[in-house]
Amino acid sequence: MRRRTVIAQGMAASLAVLGGLSMGSQRTQAIDAVVIGAGLAGLACAQQLMAAGRKVVVLEARQRIGGRIWSEQRQGCAIDLGASWLHGITNNPLHRLVTKGVGVPVVPTNDQSQVTIGPNGQRWSSERSKQADDWLAALVRRAEGNGTARESLDALLPARLTPDQRFTLIADVEHELGAELSTIAANAPLGDGEELLGGDAMVPAGLDRLVRHLAQGIEIRLGQVVKQIQNHPNRVRVTTADGNVIDAQMLCCTVPLGVLKQGGIRFDPPLPAAKAQAIERLGMGVLNKIVLLFPKRFWDDTTWIRNNGPDAGLWPEWVDLTSLIGRPGLMGFTAANRARELERQPDRAVLASALGQLKRCYPERVIPAPSDVLLTRWGVDPFSLGSYSYPAVGSTPAMREDLARRWNRMAFAGEAVSTSFPATLQGAYLSGIQAAKELLA
Repeated sequence: MRRRTVIAQGMAASLAVLGGLSMGSQRTQAIDAVVIGAGLAGLACAQQLMAAGRKVVVLEARQRIGGRIWSEQRQGCAIDLGASWLHGITNNPLHRLVTKGVGVPVVPTNDQSQVTIGPNGQRWSSERSKQADDWLAALVRRAEGNGTARESLDALLPARLTPDQRFTLIADVEHELGAELSTIAANAPLGDGEELLGGDAMVPAGLDRLVRHLAQGIEIRLGQVVKQIQNHPNRVRVTTADGNVIDAQMLCCTVPLGVLKQGGIRFDPPLPAAKAQAIERLGMGVLNKIVLLFPKRFWDDTTWIRNNGPDAGLWPEWVDLTSLIGRPGLMGFTAANRARELERQPDRAVLASALGQLKRCYPERVIPAPSDVLLTRWGVDPFSLGSYSYPAVGSTPAMREDLARRWNRMAFAGEAVSTSFPATLQGAYLSGIQAAKELLA
């Protein structure tokens, strides 16, 4: 990739070693600051506020911390089912935090190590791959130079696409943004923000190690679904679904864009027009995963397997996890409308579709039954309602700034408000730090 459900009670209990997690709160309490959401943005904001001497409580709707970071331990290895990559490690502060602060290694992802398997199992030649890449690069340059935010990317496409061009758009654009071409702003075909430098890397120990590191010393209350935020010039009041009320001097809301779009939180007074417009117009994409662990390998010795089958949107990309987790494993991806369709099907149907595509790619090889299967359904997860934000038709980067800007005693944070690195972990992390600075100013 070019840029890129409740956990068991036992996991929540194990997190108590952090010293601050609890399953409830007093009915009414006054503190200095409330942070809503225990993902990277919320934890970064809380740490900054605590460093400034503020008493902070983090309210988390899930029964776990991490938000869209979700690491599962299976067969003795960590598998990241939410965010999986540190993107652009050269200008990514989380790279140093993971390797130096947390003290765990990262493994760079070789995006050049790939095979594209066309119909009937034939491999694309290097020349065929280059032609498709060159075509996409030219399209991106034209779109970024001539496209506008008011039109969709598909409006700039030629009347007739070749099968190779169509597959390239699905694998490299729709899967990058988690959205259909008809909903992506024409001037941002690969997303907005600054250039990500230095490639991507994965964390074999699991990104939850980063989450646990940031959560140290923070009072985090799990299972707290916020229903109302009263935001007035001199105070804020938060009311949860179970009737808990917290009064504070300041508040940071890191609720994912998908949840804000749904309108599950009532704001009193109502959100300013610019913030409401940003929430409405920014897009929330969906990228889902299936992870299959196998008793033995049967696939190509390459990092990426690109599945250019008759159904170009059905599991078009797979990444080999073997060197990362120490056992044979594949992680498959599906995005946009196809992801939304699949996530509403039962597990057995999703598994059958994935295995069917692998069999299409390797018709002459014996594919053993997977020893373990893990699925995600981020689009219907009530506490995310999507995977990450993207520049939808009618949206602009300035809308991210509008959403982030302090309003009375509160500020928003999260990847969706980042103008530099939206849809990334570092975007979420840095937005939390910035929100704390705004609140303390």
